[in-house]
Formats: sequence, structure tokens, C-alpha cells
Amino acid sequence: GDYFSTAIVNHWESMQHSSEQPTDAFGEVQFAGFLRLSWSTEPFFVYNILTTHWGLPPPNLVVSVVGGNSRTQIKTWVREILRQGLVKASQSTGAWILTTGLRERLGRCVGQAVRDHAAAASSVSLNKVVALGIAPWGIVEKREQLVNPQVVQFTHFSKH
Repeated sequence: GDYFSTAIVNHWESMQHSSEQPTDAFGEVQFAGFLRLSWSTEPFFVYNILTTHWGLPPPNLVVSVVGGNSRTQIKTWVREILRQGLVKASQSTGAWILTTGLRERLGRCVGQAVRDHAAAASSVSLNKVVALGIAPWGIVEKREQLVNPQVVQFTHFSKH
């Protein structure tokens, strides 16, 4: 299991602070899904969970938004591009937006832009924006509340 309950960790290392086992963290939070995966999970299986289980439409394009550091202030014009350009482009092309699952730097800006778009868009809109935040489990706040004692194993997906 994870070792976070017994030690204070200054630098999180996946090999030291986690172990391989069937996922016990799977569900939905405020209309957003979440799934805890191993770093070695095959992309094929992740894609199938997103499209088959969650019913996300296959992307026509995948846009990854990364950058900045904790001391970098995001400039207003970058926020505006994310708010007006990236989200609208994603909606019109059927793209998925990938970013960190963190509430800081560019990841936070992307999250705010998608949230603002969702609030302004019609609930029956056919072209909803798909944004995926990817964060290390070790830095997810209140992650203990996401653990479900009923272990889920996705074994029905086949590469064939």
C-alpha cells in the first residue's frame, strides 16, 4: 500500500511511495470522473476506459497544455487565449485537452476556462469540451476519501 499515513514525504517518488495492485480508487466527483492508474498502464486500456466506460467521444485531436513553474505568474493574455481560443477550438474540432490535474499554473487556467465554458454553454450542446487532468496520486488532496473498498478490475478490454 501507500506509505503516506506513516511518514511526512518531502519528495514523492512513485517507486518508493506506491505499489502495484488492483485499483481501489474509481468513481465520480462533482460530475467529473476519476481513475487511479499505475504509471505502467497501457494507453490502450486508458483510452478504452475513457471511451467505453465513460462514453467520451473519440478525439479528433489531443492537445496537451503544460508549462510554467510554481513561481511563474500566468500572464493575462495567456489566460485569455485559453479561455477564448483553446476551449472553443477544442469544442469545434472534437479535441481532448490534457493538462495537469493541479489547481495551479496552466492547469488551473485550463480548468477555469473549461468550467466557464460549461457554465455558459447549453446543457444540450452536442460538442462538449473534454478536459483531462493528470496528477500524481501522492499529491491529490483528501485522496483517502476517494478510495473505495470495492476493488474494480478492468479485465474485459481486449486489444483485438
